[in-house]
Amino acid sequence: MKKIITTVLLTYSVAMAGGDIATVGDLPVEPIPMAVEESADLKQSFILYGWIPSFDGSLKYNIPRRDGAADETGESDIMDKIDSVFMGSYLVRKNRWSFLADVIYLKMSDSKEASVTLLNRGIEASSEQELTTWVVSGYVGYNLVENETHTVNAIAGLRYLSLDADISLSINTLQGSVSPSAEFYDGVIGVQGVANLNESWYIPYHFDIGTGDSELTAQASFGVGYRFGWGDLLLEYRYLYYDNGTDTFVNALDAYGPKIGVVFHF
Repeated sequence: MKKIITTVLLTYSVAMAGGDIATVGDLPVEPIPMAVEESADLKQSFILYGWIPSFDGSLKYNIPRRDGAADETGESDIMDKIDSVFMGSYLVRKNRWSFLADVIYLKMSDSKEASVTLLNRGIEASSEQELTTWVVSGYVGYNLVENETHTVNAIAGLRYLSLDADISLSINTLQGSVSPSAEFYDGVIGVQGVANLNESWYIPYHFDIGTGDSELTAQASFGVGYRFGWGDLLLEYRYLYYDNGTDTFVNALDAYGPKIGVVFHF
């Protein structure tokens, strides 16, 4: 009996190793299918980046120009006006699901002084402006495509925008100040992914659009990345748009410009 059992087990093993279906005597023997388990490893990335955009925008209260037109838009180089800044992202993946948090904190200030003589009397005027901005986005992603050349994720989440301004004006002994502020919560949906050019070079991209407190908000970025042994280096172009309607002190906002970042994987 032991010899028969041993012969059957040995023949079964050879049959599984050598073909899809084998026979033992007159009985067919089929291989037992093996389940392929999806990797449950937690993958995390931290991205520290710098994005110093140019701004276009329109305000609820515009300063008229001498020709009578409203000065609704303008661009400014804000590098010399920055007091403090933080820009970073955190990404975590498990199986097909992912979560991405992106935080931008920017505090800027500026001051101007002027002196004129009017009717033989000197007038000293000065103004100070301070703007604090938060843009916080959180996304849940689900992987749609994952292969050697492409990774595509559908994303949905929430974006938060906070604008706080402090403006003070003084003319001789007269002083005044105003502190307008606004907050916006918007739901967004979009797509995020990577196109691999080879083992080192890749093209990251992101697009989302949504609404809520804003009438419309959208964000897009694309660029190029390079993988090193310790992490990645990113160079991208980023665009952020808000249409906030006419009830806030910032009616519309465009922010756009290059972005450079470093990615750490752990």
